Amino acid sequence: MSQRIASIYLRTCEMILELFKSDSFGYTMIIISLIVSRIMLTSELVAFAAVWGFMYFFLNVYWAMNYWKVRGVKHFKPWPIIGNMARVLKLEHHLAYYYDEVYNAFPGEKMVGMYEFMTPSLVLRDIELIEQVLIKDFSTYPDHGPFLMEPKSILFESVFAMSGIRWRAIRNRLLTTFTSGKMKAIFPQMLVPCKLFIKSKPKCLNVDMINELSVKIFMTAMFGTDILPSGEEELMINCKRIFEPKATRILQMIFLTYFPKLSTFLNMKFMPKDLDDYFRSLMNTILDQRENVDFERNDYTKVLVEMRKQEKMNIYNRKNDRVSQTFDMTNEIALAQAFMFFFAGLDTVSLLILHLAFEFSRSKYCQDKARQEVRSILKKFDGYSWEAVREMKYLEQCILETLRLHPSLQFLVRITDKDTQLGGVKIKKDTRIVIPIHSVHMDPKNFADPNKFDPDRFNVENQPNKFAHLPFSDGPRVCLGKRFAIMETATLFAHILDHYELSLSPQTTLPLQYEPKTLFHTPKIQTSIHVTLNEIP
Repeated sequence: MSQRIASIYLRTCEMILELFKSDSFGYTMIIISLIVSRIMLTSELVAFAAVWGFMYFFLNVYWAMNYWKVRGVKHFKPWPIIGNMARVLKLEHHLAYYYDEVYNAFPGEKMVGMYEFMTPSLVLRDIELIEQVLIKDFSTYPDHGPFLMEPKSILFESVFAMSGIRWRAIRNRLLTTFTSGKMKAIFPQMLVPCKLFIKSKPKCLNVDMINELSVKIFMTAMFGTDILPSGEEELMINCKRIFEPKATRILQMIFLTYFPKLSTFLNMKFMPKDLDDYFRSLMNTILDQRENVDFERNDYTKVLVEMRKQEKMNIYNRKNDRVSQTFDMTNEIALAQAFMFFFAGLDTVSLLILHLAFEFSRSKYCQDKARQEVRSILKKFDGYSWEAVREMKYLEQCILETLRLHPSLQFLVRITDKDTQLGGVKIKKDTRIVIPIHSVHMDPKNFADPNKFDPDRFNVENQPNKFAHLPFSDGPRVCLGKRFAIMETATLFAHILDHYELSLSPQTTLPLQYEPKTLFHTPKIQTSIHVTLNEIP
């Protein structure tokens, strides 16, 4: 090797030692080597660059695939690069199925390691560790991390995707719309579609009917009937498209979650552009009309209208109650919050209604007991009111038990924002922490005879550990729409139980099979739930 090449080689080695200390080591080394080899045009340097590139690649794979082994955490042996995701990519089962599999494979452990491609994930099994992540050490695990949304998506500026001071400021503002007083104020609007549904004398409940009913309840209660946009049929078609099971859609979700930079480079999207544009236009229309018409109601939409009128939003210092920081308030932020609540609340509540109808149709005892309570309380309050529905405690227990058996979102994810320790194990910044909601709900240690539908688990005497029942998450990032979802479901079922007896239709194929190509836990169309409604004389 010539003296000049040797000199370059020695200088390159010195650079390696420095770059090894930084996260950009591998990428920088490859780039430098290729540039040098391009300049010198020597076979030695081309070979040198290739060797370093392959060395970095294989060492990186080796280190990544041994993340949990060196930390002494039990885990399934990973395949290079794809980790434990080979079966997930086959799209035979929903992703939550594999979390169940990992959770159940190591019953004596507090946590289990998993490799989601080359991303090390920690699946929690211990209730105390779950509490630590969601509440006690929330500042260490504050965000969801990359998840579904590309930078140009309508959801990208939502509180679900935000972090830091902007997230806290906007979330605190939105929380004011979900107090008991605000829920009570919108209750009369929620009654309207429920009464119209009963008047239509339905003969059955199925997924399409429930989706349509959920959209109408949401639009009426949250956006106001006086400003409901025209084109209801187009709205229903596009709502269905959001959650339509497609292999390409779920693969795009996987890329957006685990390879966000590559997804941006490849211009991958959570929703097709025409669908994103449609809902952007719809949310703009709703907020514009609400701003321009004489329609005064102190609710979620009013807060969004007021927010987008602001040029700046202030961050207050809690110690001295003075403005410490500000950030720009844009129309994009307001639209993102409007669509986020619509998106997050539509399919999840529809699935809750569908599964509650399913459980009632299979348990005559629970159905009759809930009906007796509904009729007794309606008689006591002389009809429907916020207070009346709030007093239907057994019906609420049935809702909570349905959410235990059939949580719409079956897992939570948190990301470490710094190197830390969890359960005595050192973990690096950006490690994914998975809380497998369904697995925890179905663990016999948390709920005896977990496959049984038993609403009495949630009566006053039998309250479970709150971190063993997480359909809405918990802590500072608990679901904003929790109150709304329970109120909507209870109000609708109070009407149904008062007028109809539910029974399972022969069209329903048991056991239920679930769609692997969706975000939420949705029964397959071919074996979906069909419930017969028989009018009570």
